[in-house]
Amino acid sequence: MKAIQLNKLAQIMGGRLTAGSPSKIVQSLNFGNPKQLKPHQVYFYTRKIRWHEKQLPAIQRIRPLAVVLPAHLSSRGIPPGTSIIRVQDAYQAFFKAGLWNWKQCPARVIGITGSAGKTTTTEMVASILKYRAPMVKTHRNLNTFSFLPTYLTRLTGKEKLLLLEMGMKSLNNIRKQCQIVRPEIGAVTNVGEAHAGSLGGLHLIVKAKQELVDGVRKNGTLILNADDPRSRKLKTNRFQGKILTFGIRNPAHIRGKNIRYTRNGMAFDTVLQGRSFPVRIPVFGTHNVYNALTAIGVAWAYGTTIPEIQKGLATFKAPKMRLEFIRTKSGRILINDAWNANPTALRAGLDVLKNVSGSRPKIAVLGDMLELGEYSHQAHRQSGKYAARLGLTQLITLGKRGKIIARSAVANGMSPQRVLACDDFRQALHHLARTPKNAVIYFKASRSLHFEKLVRQLKRL
Repeated sequence: MKAIQLNKLAQIMGGRLTAGSPSKIVQSLNFGNPKQLKPHQVYFYTRKIRWHEKQLPAIQRIRPLAVVLPAHLSSRGIPPGTSIIRVQDAYQAFFKAGLWNWKQCPARVIGITGSAGKTTTTEMVASILKYRAPMVKTHRNLNTFSFLPTYLTRLTGKEKLLLLEMGMKSLNNIRKQCQIVRPEIGAVTNVGEAHAGSLGGLHLIVKAKQELVDGVRKNGTLILNADDPRSRKLKTNRFQGKILTFGIRNPAHIRGKNIRYTRNGMAFDTVLQGRSFPVRIPVFGTHNVYNALTAIGVAWAYGTTIPEIQKGLATFKAPKMRLEFIRTKSGRILINDAWNANPTALRAGLDVLKNVSGSRPKIAVLGDMLELGEYSHQAHRQSGKYAARLGLTQLITLGKRGKIIARSAVANGMSPQRVLACDDFRQALHHLARTPKNAVIYFKASRSLHFEKLVRQLKRL
């Protein structure tokens, strides 16, 4: 963050310096992450982590510049030399620090949202723009309003770009982010089923994504999906800026054509303003072509060149557990796509399995997709129906909702001998260990099922 004296920081946060030198210079804040604590940082207490078991021991070991504590918490055990700032609420104090720093270090803002693909798209944009614009960007998928001050406090004044993946768990989450940072460029990858349960219905997902459309600043640029039915429900009549569309099937400003699988990813041609140029991405799936087209639109709106776009996408590194290919000791190929799951993403992943497996046995390991609300049963049933069409060698499911997928696959023509609904990881692992050594095995479920543990164990076999 911008350098500031400790006493001035305390004043900005509405706090009081009760121990330590007021003239200490602060340049880095740490909100509730004791594992990453550094001596030069100011550490903020959080209610989410046990104080005596995790936070205080880290403070005693690292001896940070200062700690920010709520009024009710004892300062006993804070090492000498570590300053103490008392506040009413540590998170609100951190937010105030973030807002102050944002005013000192303004940057151009890009906001990216969508029901699927927003993390991958954000990383693609970062790969294109990294040489042109020093940036602060969203880390992993820490993308909701509560994480915004983390990124605001990381700005130092040297960055030209704040690249934000804008997620949400509820209505008004994206709106509140936009009220603070006002994106110059906003992109919606698609409007799908993710979080339908927590929001209360599919129609409210459109409303939630509308918050980014409404939040882009006047004379800014919107990047929208021309092929996605729900994206076409977004209202743009009041938007006073430029709209760029992307697509494959329908006419669009940025069009993907001649899409094909290669040994190392996808290749396609992009038509942009009447000019066609080749693009390669080191990840598989038509859905990743859509992500790349979104990133191309964002980068073009930012002012990059076609060679920069081509280089950035060719060298893009996919986030972990998003179609991550792993070769086991025995020769199996595991496709770890288990970061999270929704029906659209699951179908896209199954398509990748079908296209990359060739003549090798293709096995899908599917689990519960959560946060779908009243749409849940239908979504799992449709997923089973889709899996049955693909000619899978085997379908293995886990979880209560996973059994719906299994039953639906059988009901839609898949041989019962090829379908196994497992009760736990042990049963699934025991079965997977006996699959053909040249099998390609795809894993997909919601994050809370922790399918990566299953992948990790199978990797050793």
